[in-house]
Amino acid sequence: MRYDDHGRLRLSHAGAFALGTNTSVMVVPAEKLAIVVLTNGAPTGLPDTVALNFFDTAEYGKPSRDWLPVVGEAYKQQLGEGRSKTDFAKPPAAPKPAREDSAYTGTYTNPYYGRAGVEAGQGGGLVLRLGPKPMAFPLTHYDGDTFSFETVGENAIGRTGVTFTDGRMRVEYLDANGLGTFDKGS
Repeated sequence: MRYDDHGRLRLSHAGAFALGTNTSVMVVPAEKLAIVVLTNGAPTGLPDTVALNFFDTAEYGKPSRDWLPVVGEAYKQQLGEGRSKTDFAKPPAAPKPAREDSAYTGTYTNPYYGRAGVEAGQGGGLVLRLGPKPMAFPLTHYDGDTFSFETVGENAIGRTGVTFTDGRMRVEYLDANGLGTFDKGS
């Protein structure tokens, strides 16, 4: 909700999910003018651009600017939030070896996220289990006690880190607000 340059109330809402949904709703009640744009496409800002062009055309007879680069950049920044600063696709030149798998396996707890488990995977390696209906995330060794896994779902952010230290496991993806550390054996 905001007021435009003419003092008219403008209501709007936009949404985007990485799996391929992007929407925009804009309403100016005083003008009895509204538009809803729904897509099942990647969140690039196209619905917002269509809506902004619609309102510009209604008011000025044509779009006042090229909105797609402006809105697209805003989505790019928003969808990049939470991404790891570490490029887990490029391991260090001389990575430290991991300890034995048994050093990491077990049940971990967190007062916010609940339980998580790390177990030996079929065929070797480690698997992280997260969530109320635990989802399995194969862990890839990165360096020393640091591993990574690929996030999934509508808010996926790519590959993220898992670091083990002193009986604790920190899941980077869950730690934006400092709540991503799990204690082992609780």
